[in-house]
Amino acid sequence: MKTLPEKYYLTHFFELLDYLTQTSWDLLSDKQREKINEFKRLSQDAQCLLVRVINRKRDFVCDTDLVYDEITDYDQAYQTLKTCGWISHATSNSELEGLISELNKTQLIALVKTHTFDEPPVKSAKKAQWLDYTLSQIEGIHPASAIFQEYFFSPFKADFSYFLFLFFGKLGGALSQFSMRDLGVMQTQNQREQGNAHFEHREEALSAYQYCNLYSELKLLPSNSLIEHARKLVSGEYTSPEGQLAKVKYDHLCYKLANLVASEDSDLSAALLTLSAHPKAQEKYIRQLYAQGQHDKCKELIEQILDAPGDEQLLFFAEDFYRLKFTQSRTSLLTDMLRGSGAPIALDEAYVGYVEQGLVEYYGRSEVQAYHCENKLWRTLFCLSFWHELFEDSRNAFSNEFERTPKCIKDNYFYQVFEVEIEQRLSTFSSNSQLLNWLVKQASEKFGSHNRLMHWHPDGLAQLFEFAKHAPLDAVCKHLRAMSKDFNGLKDGYPDLMLCQNSVKFVEVKAPGDSLRRNQLITIKKLIESGFDVSVQTVQWQVQPDQPYVIVDIETTGGKKEHDKITEIAMIKVLNGKIVGQWHSLINPQRRIPRYITELTGIDNDMVSDAPIFSEVIDDIDAFSQQAIFVAHNVNFDFGFIKAEFARQERYFKRAKLCTVQLGRKWLPGHASYSLGKICQDLGIALNGHHRALNDAMATVELFNLINQKRLSDNPQETKGG
Repeated sequence: MKTLPEKYYLTHFFELLDYLTQTSWDLLSDKQREKINEFKRLSQDAQCLLVRVINRKRDFVCDTDLVYDEITDYDQAYQTLKTCGWISHATSNSELEGLISELNKTQLIALVKTHTFDEPPVKSAKKAQWLDYTLSQIEGIHPASAIFQEYFFSPFKADFSYFLFLFFGKLGGALSQFSMRDLGVMQTQNQREQGNAHFEHREEALSAYQYCNLYSELKLLPSNSLIEHARKLVSGEYTSPEGQLAKVKYDHLCYKLANLVASEDSDLSAALLTLSAHPKAQEKYIRQLYAQGQHDKCKELIEQILDAPGDEQLLFFAEDFYRLKFTQSRTSLLTDMLRGSGAPIALDEAYVGYVEQGLVEYYGRSEVQAYHCENKLWRTLFCLSFWHELFEDSRNAFSNEFERTPKCIKDNYFYQVFEVEIEQRLSTFSSNSQLLNWLVKQASEKFGSHNRLMHWHPDGLAQLFEFAKHAPLDAVCKHLRAMSKDFNGLKDGYPDLMLCQNSVKFVEVKAPGDSLRRNQLITIKKLIESGFDVSVQTVQWQVQPDQPYVIVDIETTGGKKEHDKITEIAMIKVLNGKIVGQWHSLINPQRRIPRYITELTGIDNDMVSDAPIFSEVIDDIDAFSQQAIFVAHNVNFDFGFIKAEFARQERYFKRAKLCTVQLGRKWLPGHASYSLGKICQDLGIALNGHHRALNDAMATVELFNLINQKRLSDNPQETKGG
């Protein structure tokens, strides 16, 4: 395991300062620049101690906690920092309030005891009560109290927080991320040189820092402080936001505050909604106007959105709300799309939770190739189409190695910056082969390159290449252009499945109880506008006679899949209750079979000595069980062993599965035991040579057919949990 050098944190702090010097020096005040230069002139002990202090989570530090072997002369370092004003004790009421808020209950009680205050809480009172009481007596508390002298703080911590904000471009960054990088815990683009500053000028940086902090602090503020902030925003006491990040945080701040103060001051809440450009704020304000009977004003605002849409989510709301409230339509676009989805497809309940897999196998039985792709197809297509512009062009340079999202994507102005390059690239996609060649070339050159927009996976690339072969090119280019103009609005919500059969069609799958979310409908609408064939397919849980099942039984050297191995496998394929195929083989486990296993199964070491090992039959097992539901008695045992064997060959085994023990208890109730031997005896099912795989599998086929007859007769349209 990697270890860090003794003064790693000081090295990391200087790395932060180097970044500020190279990229963001003009974003600092004269005083901050002077402080940085003064810091560099301190002794190394003093530098270490100061960084230790400002890097702590709490503002106040107890001197007895600061014991570090690498600081050779702590007392001298402490005196230097105190003399130069780098550290200080609390003296003002605001500083004392901050320190008191960080004390524990025992310390609060001790502090109160050193003063003659009236009616303190009882000792057993909760800490919150002691804290409130102590703060209420702040005017009578002596800053020279002994407990206060144990603690000090650094005014430089506020500057340090601002420095981290400039480095990461957001709140929440910490020096610990440098440590995680060095330890190999966090992956970064360490070959990337320091790039651009996050902000163009100091006013923009300060505005972003102010509104990021205001928004972050909302969850910690009492209701009276929330009202105070809300009034300041409405009255314009805060400076207007400058820059993209400040404007985004300002809009979020107004919207969230509007919700938080709505119960106490509805007029103030409404005023905040009008200040915010957040789509949800505008939607909420319009809904409030309509509820208050101000229909004309409501209609006017909606028509303004329809005439000049700036956000797809808001446009969808405006279209839908106008349709419902100001026309004769009685249903929403969401409802209409679900109603127009056609007859539901019946799937076995084995696919509950895996409905997409069920439909992939359903279409496969009709010789239609289906892929479960969702968002990954489109994100990969987008990234490979514009890789250079996203990740390599200097106009979109990252600020540092920790950044993963290109700035123009984060701020949603990719098309504005790269319009010429985007249109040139799209013009080269004049045939499916040219599109495919470009994607293959980009994938081969960039494979494995780390970024936050997409994940590399061979199966995902295979799906993309199939898409490139069959997709309508005009539709591809139109949608790539739409994604370039509004990636944040079109980065998700894509249909679950892609069907390929000489053309491309997309299917959004909805199981019973699922709803169509707004972002899904917006994305589907955009795909249709681009020229793609998209539909919504509903599903119902029902025994499907045409569904193939593979009934499986295995014998093993023991009960632990992590250590034991398979000695025999039998698989029987059933369709419409009839056996249509079977596969059976002994397996050489490549280890001794214990005597008690031989006594149970009759399989000994001589019998498996010439049998194939699992890797020699893995393809047969995979092919035989494809597009079928895996059924076994105590299914997790059989499935777990086979999955483990696949994993040893670095292959993945995934099938929908059913357990005849669980199904038997549900559909054939009343039996004292549901072990295979006992249930077969009760039901008159022949089971000769129990604990041999083929015999047990044959008996399980009969048991499963009985269960399916009950499932069909008792509940022909079985629903989850029915």
